Amino acid sequence: MTFRRRLAVLAASSLLLAGCAVPGQPAAPGVALEHGDETVTTADLDALAAAWEDDSDGAIQPNRQALATSTLLGPDLIQLAADNDAVINEGVARTFATAWLEFAGVADPEPSDAVVASVENVLALYVAAYADTNGTLLRDAVDALPEDVAISPRLGELSADALVASAQAAVGNAEVQGLGNYSFTAFLDVSGFEGTTASWAARD
Repeated sequence: MTFRRRLAVLAASSLLLAGCAVPGQPAAPGVALEHGDETVTTADLDALAAAWEDDSDGAIQPNRQALATSTLLGPDLIQLAADNDAVINEGVARTFATAWLEFAGVADPEPSDAVVASVENVLALYVAAYADTNGTLLRDAVDALPEDVAISPRLGELSADALVASAQAAVGNAEVQGLGNYSFTAFLDVSGFEGTTASWAARD
């Protein structure tokens, strides 16, 4: 099945990794993730978590480590999908975000721009996990991160092992729960971080 066909299956119906820990420089105070010209602060992640909770009337309370994972890896995986003629864009994400919130019990949902952007990244993780069950795409996404990427120690250590275990758990949870067309919702909790007990990184 081609990559385009796999994304078509995602849109029509329902819609892992081993490796060493990825080195990352300590982030400056208040910074969660930083590489190149991109900076995501801890306040940004908190605001994104709050947007999910607000849009879902409290039904969805994301883990900060998972939000950091999709924020860090999502854009490159979106580009990978595009390079293989599979488009994940704002329009696609808004459609899925609306369906997601309806699934969570929200009547007439109007997803915020922040949640729509987050769904783009989550869909990218989802497509990568299902497009290659051996985990090559996710492994490559982690390995391709620049050496100078800065990660807050409050998030823990970015690990390909943690990412594959989390992605595999999401696949399994979607199957066990019979999520079907909503299997992509299990991927909001996918995290590539391990080794922290900081309460900030977890659900409040």
